[in-house]
Amino acid sequence: MKVILITDVKKVGQRGSVVDVADGYAMNVLIPQKKALPATADNLKRHEKGVAEAKGRADQSAAKAREILADLRGKTLSISAKASETGTLFKSLHESDITAAVLAQWGVTLPESALTLEHPIKQKGTYTVPIELEGSSVTLTLEVK
Repeated sequence: MKVILITDVKKVGQRGSVVDVADGYAMNVLIPQKKALPATADNLKRHEKGVAEAKGRADQSAAKAREILADLRGKTLSISAKASETGTLFKSLHESDITAAVLAQWGVTLPESALTLEHPIKQKGTYTVPIELEGSSVTLTLEVK
């Protein structure tokens, strides 16, 4: 019997895939536990429509990410922080601090996961911060004053 998987099922398949399983397994396990739907014509149409909508949302998200990164390309972000006379910051800067500064200065919302810092920033100076969204990447220049 052909079924459309609603959740990932070990040794059967991943969510959203159409698989052929034994009739008894489908009727007694997968369908009653709401792990699968029978692959009727109506359910297949709904499934294909859902897949197309998800692909459209992913394409829009990728386009928006490229637009955001194009806006940030070549810009320099300036952050003022309290520091000692030797230039050591009293509070190190993390991804959350940088995303908050990007939002405050340019009105662009970035997820913290888009930034990859090897170590928190603990000194005054100029740094390059890589930003990656939806497979596209750009480097941002960060000045800590």
